[in-house]
Amino acid sequence: MTLVSHAPSGNLVTTLPGVRLWMRRLLGDLRSGRSCLCLFPQTQPTGVPVVAEVLLDELLHELADFVLVPGPGDGVAPGGPGPAPPPPVLADPWGGMDPILDYDDGLSAFSAVATKNSTVARARSASARDSLREEPGLHTLGDRIVKELGDSASGTGPEHTGIDGLLERLTTAPGRPDGTRVIVVRGWQEPAPTAATDLLRRLSATVKAAGLPPGSRPRLLVLATSHGLPVELPEQIAREDIGVHWWWGALGRLDTATVVAMARPRLSGPAARHQLLEAVAQATVVEVCGPFLDLAERLAVEWDGLPDSLPTQLLRLTAGPAPDRVPVPGPRSTEPTTALLHPNAALRPEWNLGTLDRWDGRLRRRPDGGSDHEHSVRTRIWLAQNHALLPLLDEAREQFAEVIGNRSRVSGNELTALYGRQAEMELGAMWRAHLQGHVRLTQPEADRLRTLWLSRNKLAHRDVLDDAALNALVHVLCS
Repeated sequence: MTLVSHAPSGNLVTTLPGVRLWMRRLLGDLRSGRSCLCLFPQTQPTGVPVVAEVLLDELLHELADFVLVPGPGDGVAPGGPGPAPPPPVLADPWGGMDPILDYDDGLSAFSAVATKNSTVARARSASARDSLREEPGLHTLGDRIVKELGDSASGTGPEHTGIDGLLERLTTAPGRPDGTRVIVVRGWQEPAPTAATDLLRRLSATVKAAGLPPGSRPRLLVLATSHGLPVELPEQIAREDIGVHWWWGALGRLDTATVVAMARPRLSGPAARHQLLEAVAQATVVEVCGPFLDLAERLAVEWDGLPDSLPTQLLRLTAGPAPDRVPVPGPRSTEPTTALLHPNAALRPEWNLGTLDRWDGRLRRRPDGGSDHEHSVRTRIWLAQNHALLPLLDEAREQFAEVIGNRSRVSGNELTALYGRQAEMELGAMWRAHLQGHVRLTQPEADRLRTLWLSRNKLAHRDVLDDAALNALVHVLCS
């Protein structure tokens, strides 16, 4: 499986406005007393999401008072004994059944029906240990958290180890010195994929049973990928006291434009002309690359800014091992025109590979050099040229309308009857008036009008301005 990173180089990502907004929402949840689950695409073969590692330092700096839980193998000397294996799971009389959660958390609708070979279930106990079949890694995770918390609470004996000891310490220990600290767990370090989310559920139920107000609740921040998690888990776990934050749609047009502007070479040559060409080039990179900032940064550095060379340059940058194409159920035409608030089950495999995201309110797939590569790229170039040039073309049209009025060989009423009101006359109508002899233009004026009309006509028909057409238009607009 080939995974694609779309984080820019350096620490620029944490300064982008979309990223700052995403972090502000997350920190707002934590400061209001909620625990949080943050889900990132798995964009490295190691399972460590690039973006999460970049954001973690910034989040910890903002939190100030936190406990960063080490992974099971952290601190083990090379060649030394590894962490103790998890305790064996005892035979469960609930075998053959999905777990039934013992606390009132709104998930009772997901309780499974017994298989035909299962016996009648015994009555549910009030103890979570009796009714919740958990990952073995949950107890070792609890031990590591207790160890990191240190001896600040009374009672650190065997009865305060494991998950039950941790929950008791966080919610009932005298003075609760650990009750306001944020416990940070990196889910990709846990051998059991659902250990951290199981802890989220247990902590939520324990806090609810203890009746703790938001300002006095222990909080858990879990950063994870969706790899190994049940597809429905994020929707199940989201509730009043747990916020789920997807790294999906966090980046917008302004973020990509910032990365591109920072990466582009310095301008040279006549200022006005080069500034306009540069504006078109930057708009093109932004539109073509969308949320994939690593690609935007490389293209901004290596592309010469001319539309004719862009498809080849982009194909070269996306060459190499192509990302695995994940089958998407049904034709893509059935996908919503407006992107979802988070990736659903059908989109999650592509999102997890880092090849799909929400950007500017729509689904965007990473350019991959496939059979539809050139058509897709040309469409994006056209959108960018529209974005950068149409306002300037409209200003030029308004200015040329005054020239038409001054050069008219017929009365104003006749000119209006033939071609429309002067102030609203389109470039095509102006050109026809010149060809019909109703307007007498000098040769430079006629050449200027023809360039403006041809450019506007191309863009109106979804046609890209090639190198020659773009340079001709820029020359006219800047003269």
